[in-house]
Amino acid sequence: MSSIRSKVKYTKYLLYFVTRSILIAIFCFLSLISILSLAYFGDMLISTSKGDCKNPLFGAYVIVSPSMVPTIKINDAIIIKRMDHDKYKIGDIITFSSTDVNYAGKAVTHRIVGKQDYAEEESIYTTKGDNNAVVDRAPVKTNAIYGKVLFRIPAVGKLQALGATPANYLLSLLIPAIIFIVYDLTRIAVMMSKRKA
Repeated sequence: MSSIRSKVKYTKYLLYFVTRSILIAIFCFLSLISILSLAYFGDMLISTSKGDCKNPLFGAYVIVSPSMVPTIKINDAIIIKRMDHDKYKIGDIITFSSTDVNYAGKAVTHRIVGKQDYAEEESIYTTKGDNNAVVDRAPVKTNAIYGKVLFRIPAVGKLQALGATPANYLLSLLIPAIIFIVYDLTRIAVMMSKRKA
């Protein structure tokens, strides 16, 4: 009898710990999204009031090619930050709008391997993917750069692909809801068993 009680107690503790951990992770994720959203919209408001047409202060992209392997892999998400006044340096990984004939207008994430001053606060950059044998054919001007890569989040693109279909999106909403319901039902059951005792 005592072994059954200890197992029930252990199961309750484990469920409580897992649920609490998931809730804390969700809270931290939502807090991070809120802070980035505030910074994003605040920067856009300031830029618009000054009449500037700058790229957003922060951005996020999912990598779809192996050109930056092993530094950044396919399905990794990257967070970028716009650097004002041409502060990009050789060695920085940047995301930019490509002018290459094969990738015109697409967002590309490569490393800066060369920099040539062009005008005040304007440069021309030579870029290369870490996994590519040669440098990119088309040079990159400062105004084509969206930002510098701050950090990567591994395999987030797989989650994005899962949520792309309506059924998977619905499932991603239902799973947290089910966790909350199970957690609340467990608490109610524990309270009722204490009252009966």
